[in-house]
Amino acid sequence: MKRSLPILIFCFNFGLFAETKTIYEICQPEIATYCQGVKPTKARILQCLKEKGKNLSDVCEAGQSALSDTMKTKSQGFCKEDVSEYCRWIIPGGGRILKCLFQNEASISNQCKTVLNEV
Repeated sequence: MKRSLPILIFCFNFGLFAETKTIYEICQPEIATYCQGVKPTKARILQCLKEKGKNLSDVCEAGQSALSDTMKTKSQGFCKEDVSEYCRWIIPGGGRILKCLFQNEASISNQCKTVLNEV
């Protein structure tokens, strides 16, 4: 219970104050440690955090998970055709689709690029 209480508090706050509690604030120590030099966009930070998943604090992991769900929903809407064209052979999960989109960033649609480059 001790371990889950901060997560519950975080999830409650993240949902209500999503505009003020950014992934940059929530995961600041992890980003400083693991994601130096990563272009500061939500999608690239999310990809970096996914790759370092075993080393995240509980609060950062919850924030990363919430942002992952949001990005997944947005990318399914705005990047659906790009995923079908460039990433159709990629098995979803673990950030593999996102990684594929980054690898094909020069070729994907402008609307998908916009989602990937949100700050």
